[in-house]
Amino acid sequence: MKKQRRSFLKSAAGVGAAAAMVPAAAQGATTGKVKLQGGVRAGNLFFSAGLTGVRPEARKDPHAFGGDIKEQTHSIMKAHKANLEAVGSSLEHVIKVTAFLADVKTEKPAFNEAYAVYFPKDPPARTALGGIFPDTATKVEIELVAWIP
Repeated sequence: MKKQRRSFLKSAAGVGAAAAMVPAAAQGATTGKVKLQGGVRAGNLFFSAGLTGVRPEARKDPHAFGGDIKEQTHSIMKAHKANLEAVGSSLEHVIKVTAFLADVKTEKPAFNEAYAVYFPKDPPARTALGGIFPDTATKVEIELVAWIP
């Protein structure tokens, strides 16, 4: 599977990512876009919604502890893993990740530590930037794009 992702990414890099993704997305996939749990499928690409990992009790009580950034990152990545598996993909087929951190200056090292557990080799392209959330419990939100073989 990693070999398939590498060959797909190499072909995308050789032709330009946008040019390669259009034919790849058209291969044997559904027409149009299909809304699924956690995101949208367009062809053989899955575009996730941004997920957060705040503890359930903090969603009900704004004074409850929502979990630290490592805990939230693990929770989010487990949810992404389950959503990807439900559409016939996996974390190994993730092409791009975007992470929004409430405190990118001080919490990025802890985020990186938890994130690396899910992409120990050949990690996908990633952007991590600061974000402002509507609550104080949310430390991180992660969205991703994955290939569905």
